[in-house]
Amino acid sequence: MLTKIDKLRAGHAEIQGETIAKFELFEQGFNPYSRYLDVDKVDLILRKREGTKIYYREVQVKFGRLYRVGYKWEQELFDVTSWKFFKPDDFKDAGLNLFVAYVLSLPVPDLYKGDIFIFPAREFHNLINRSVHVNSKKGPQREVLFSRSLHDGKWYLRLKKRFTKSEFNVATVSVQQYWRNFNILK
Repeated sequence: MLTKIDKLRAGHAEIQGETIAKFELFEQGFNPYSRYLDVDKVDLILRKREGTKIYYREVQVKFGRLYRVGYKWEQELFDVTSWKFFKPDDFKDAGLNLFVAYVLSLPVPDLYKGDIFIFPAREFHNLINRSVHVNSKKGPQREVLFSRSLHDGKWYLRLKKRFTKSEFNVATVSVQQYWRNFNILK
């Protein structure tokens, strides 16, 4: 088990997410190059050759911890969940070639189990703005809650923090189509 000091020495959580994303993308045939200045929300530049054609994609990597659900009402619907806060205007002006790789991982000892989502940045922006509205000291934010359903094993964005089983279809939106969807980068 890692101590708190070990975790602090390990580096920022986003670096963990970027490292995982690099391995995943490399296995899909991309050459991921790191950007050292996060100027335009670009963490990685991907290069891929298909025959004589070479194309490039820009990727912003986000990392989130997965947790076993705790509340009784959640335990009836989901097994794990993750939350991360975003500003409503995050990715608002994203170009067509910017993608978001959202890496989710359980804490030690379970670790990463292949839960990576690939979103076009503009679509991720739309999902952010459908998420739970939160007022904080930093101003208005959105709490993006991804949870995996117990019933079908698919991933959902929760549009409400709390809801009943009968409200599931109006309180969630499926994000399963983005799970491990490396083809979207082509």
